[in-house]
Amino acid sequence: MGKVWKGKFKMKDKKRKLTAFMLAAAMICGLISAIPAYAEESGTPAGTTFDIRVVQTNDIHARIEEDEKSGFIGMDRLAGIIQSFTSEGDGALVLDSGDTFHGQSVATVVQGESVARLIKACGYDAMTPGNHDWSYGKDRLKELGQMSGLKMLAGNVVNEDGTPFFDEESYIKEVTKDGKTLKIGVFGVIDPAMYQKTTPSNVAGLTFTDEVAYAKQEAAKLKQEGCDVVIALSHTYDPEGLAKQVDGVNLWLCGHEHIEVNTSVTTPDGSTAYVSESGYYLTEAGLMNLDCTMDEQGQVTTTVQKTPVDYTQSLNYEKNAEVTELLDVIKAENEVVLSREVGETPVDLDGVWEHLRIDQTNLGNVVTDAYLEATGADIAFENAGGIRASVNAGTVTYGDVIGISPYGNYIITKKLTGKQIKDMLEISVEIQKKSIAANESGDWDAWPEDSGSYLQIGGITVEYAPAQDEGNRILSIKTGEKELDENQEYTVAMNNYLAVSETYPEMAAVEEAGEFSACDEALIAFFEQGKDKIAASAESRRMIQTTKKDPEEENPQDPKEPEKENPETPEKENGENSGNSKDPAGGAQTKGNTLTTSAASNKNKSEAAAKTTRSPKTADEENAGIWILLMMCGAGVVVMYKKKMI
Repeated sequence: MGKVWKGKFKMKDKKRKLTAFMLAAAMICGLISAIPAYAEESGTPAGTTFDIRVVQTNDIHARIEEDEKSGFIGMDRLAGIIQSFTSEGDGALVLDSGDTFHGQSVATVVQGESVARLIKACGYDAMTPGNHDWSYGKDRLKELGQMSGLKMLAGNVVNEDGTPFFDEESYIKEVTKDGKTLKIGVFGVIDPAMYQKTTPSNVAGLTFTDEVAYAKQEAAKLKQEGCDVVIALSHTYDPEGLAKQVDGVNLWLCGHEHIEVNTSVTTPDGSTAYVSESGYYLTEAGLMNLDCTMDEQGQVTTTVQKTPVDYTQSLNYEKNAEVTELLDVIKAENEVVLSREVGETPVDLDGVWEHLRIDQTNLGNVVTDAYLEATGADIAFENAGGIRASVNAGTVTYGDVIGISPYGNYIITKKLTGKQIKDMLEISVEIQKKSIAANESGDWDAWPEDSGSYLQIGGITVEYAPAQDEGNRILSIKTGEKELDENQEYTVAMNNYLAVSETYPEMAAVEEAGEFSACDEALIAFFEQGKDKIAASAESRRMIQTTKKDPEEENPQDPKEPEKENPETPEKENGENSGNSKDPAGGAQTKGNTLTTSAASNKNKSEAAAKTTRSPKTADEENAGIWILLMMCGAGVVVMYKKKMI
């Protein structure tokens, strides 16, 4: 009997083991057969994949030369990056999002030509202009586009008759692979607010139409023309907000905000658009892999993966020898112009960004006195943001002057009453108070958006009491020894951009009385009068504070600079051309050779990094990992079941 039961037990044991094995095998086969079906449902199409390489720059502001201290990559190194990165793809595009031709004396002395020559040598395909690219005037901007050998795209800029100002509204790139052709369309659009961010004469006769409406129209048009992929270039305040409103765009390459943006947004029809902005001053180049997979029906699925390359990472790339040679030629040509001596100063002239916004500086004196001499006006004003650099004691060159006033603005005069002048100074002192508080806080973001509108003054002496109520802080304004008469008209000189500033609406509404030389020409003429003239101007005291609100305001001329991690101020723009903002596009803020900075860009970059997205090339890798895990679980079930049977 014992033998019989023992035999039956062995027979049942074998049957159980066989059943377990068959069950596990069935589970694994089921899992394997399910994998292709899941991949198809995930939206990963089969077909031809085009590897498109896109290089983005924005807000270069004529930082064309490598600078390790400031972290500028330089155009010759950029050319090497472009060459290396794009050579491995099936097709490539090199694109820029504006504020490129203006901002340093190497550009302004030749009205942007130096930058245009380098842009052409780097092989750019297209760009959209930023507000500072209009600084040489609309016709010159067209010429710079032609010199650069690229397509200048901003289709929402139109002439008085409604026709597009630029010659082309889009750029088409076709890439062929395995007998299939991928068609890529690129268009450009500029934020209409940029119309107010340049001198009015630069855009006279032009209209900047609604950016969202135009972008929708042009994206749809390119799709109708058979474009499989659409890329939009934009210079705008709100890159993500713009992208969210427009269907049909796969990739937005934006500029103006001087930040790092790497993110995806959902458009009205539920599609996804990738949005990129790549810093400022060529401290970064954005390298993007566009994997565009075309299925058998000709439908294209696109994924975007961006790799930002900063200065340190750029050192892994060789400089382009031909561009280095061109850069050397340009620098030599520039030195001849900039090295010309125009005068001498016995003292350092203070053009530090923070100092100009919290008190009168000796350089503010010199600039406004130069305006007075050039025009014969009674009073002169210069917005703090219109002064872009300091000057060391000693010889003053043309390059120094261009550094102070790089915008190409000119001087105008207006007839203002004493009451209007007093009202302007009340506004200016209110800006000063807020700027002092921001400076004392050490918080870069606390600086008021209109800090650059604080007025440097000439021709008058102002006694003021910041502790008084707003509107009652100006106690006395004197021209010489005579008190200003509120009912009398005075001739006031200023740069032509300040003349229409929204910060001072009453003054902006007054018609121009006269038009004079360029600001830099007036400065040169003033320096040419000798160092005694400069010393007398620099030493005069014009803003006299009579009462203090608290002990912390005793020394507003001794500011606390914001925390620094970079040697240059990454000032975010807010809308005033000559710096009635935190925008440094016209030139580095320097005192001698010392550059000022803030932690703003690092804050922006860290915030952007938190939302950085990385799209996988396909879903296969992710899905494969999931199913491998499930198969391992199935194998575990077999082992456990087998152990139980034993």
